[in-house]
Amino acid sequence: MKITSALLTSMIVLLLAVMPALAADINVERDYEIALTKGQYAIELQDYAGAIGHLRKALELKPGDQAARVSLGVAYARSGDNGRAKEVLQQAVAADASDGRARYELALVLAKLGQQEEAKSQMAQAAKSADPEVSAAARGFLEGTGAGEKKKFTAKLSGGLQYDSNVILEQDSPTTPGVKNADWRWVWAVNADYSLVDTGKAGAGIGYQFYKSIHHELKDYNVQQHTGKAAGRYELSKTVGANLEYDLIYTSLRGEHYSTAHRFAFRLPLTLAPESLTEPHAAYEAKRFFDTPVFTGLTGKNGSNTEAGVSHTVMLGKKAAISADYTYDAEAAAVDSWSYAGHKGTVNALAEWEAYKFIGALSYYDRKYDAIAPGNTEKRHDGTQEFSVGVSRKAGKNATVTLSDQHTINDSNLAVYQYTRNVVSLMVEIRL
Repeated sequence: MKITSALLTSMIVLLLAVMPALAADINVERDYEIALTKGQYAIELQDYAGAIGHLRKALELKPGDQAARVSLGVAYARSGDNGRAKEVLQQAVAADASDGRARYELALVLAKLGQQEEAKSQMAQAAKSADPEVSAAARGFLEGTGAGEKKKFTAKLSGGLQYDSNVILEQDSPTTPGVKNADWRWVWAVNADYSLVDTGKAGAGIGYQFYKSIHHELKDYNVQQHTGKAAGRYELSKTVGANLEYDLIYTSLRGEHYSTAHRFAFRLPLTLAPESLTEPHAAYEAKRFFDTPVFTGLTGKNGSNTEAGVSHTVMLGKKAAISADYTYDAEAAAVDSWSYAGHKGTVNALAEWEAYKFIGALSYYDRKYDAIAPGNTEKRHDGTQEFSVGVSRKAGKNATVTLSDQHTINDSNLAVYQYTRNVVSLMVEIRL
């Protein structure tokens, strides 16, 4: 009995001695994971100074950690400190010669430093990486734009089939001539962007988008749209940016000119915390409409729309996010009954799992019109609810397939403007 008691006492003493060390190890691992995650997310938000601080802390907690070291090298490179980036990434390659990501990032830095031959050598090794994303990127640089250069031209092609339970022309004017029917339509779009300049801190570019829909039966609703854009961005500080965009939008219906619009949009990205992004935004759009053989009385909608709002996005781990947006807009039309003041709230959610991406959104849009329209007895007041869900899956290196559903309920004090609508889409996007 005495022996058993002595043994039990020894075990308790040993356990008490070991527990603080175990707890300390657990705390170190936890703090390391937090610092690494914050650092990598800060890089995505272009907060390079913050990223460097978090990643240096991760390396202090876990010296020699490969993931933290490579990420720190990337943060130094993006901040413009290519000397330190080269030093850190060379250490990463020396520690693990099979790390394709480390070699790829080192090659980019060497190219910026003018060491082209060494850059190509490192990029050639990165092209052999077992990571298909790294390998494809390295081959793209070697075969296409050359080591260390960003692609100036990007393009994507998308298309697919949609079923629309209630085909309408525009949300604010759902009652249009003809019998309302459900219909199928083919849609496709081409997006192209060209970077004129990109210094890291600032950038400017131009772009073009083409969109076309072809209905099975309701040919009068076939839309063709051309959008040209010019955009610029500037990093005001490590946590504040400014984005400005101009769009020229030309729309036709079944070959007839329907509308022309000029839109100016401004966004102010604010990185207030490593896990979130806040964006005040504003826009102004001048619009002009033209009567077509089928759709008439449109010129009364000529005018402008002014909007202002703010969005906030929060990351929920590495592969999920939720965002909320509030926007106020005011429509000023030639005919007062088309003018309104609107308030819109939107919530979006995104999650990734392996090759799948899940998307969900809901919104409410309240619009009060300024005057009584001819034939009505009171001012129009609409409340529009929209619900959408979707799932997309990567199909190869450059393609994505998406299945989505959007349901709309438009409630109005005027029965003629009340409607419901459901649009189911199966789309394929290919990055060229």
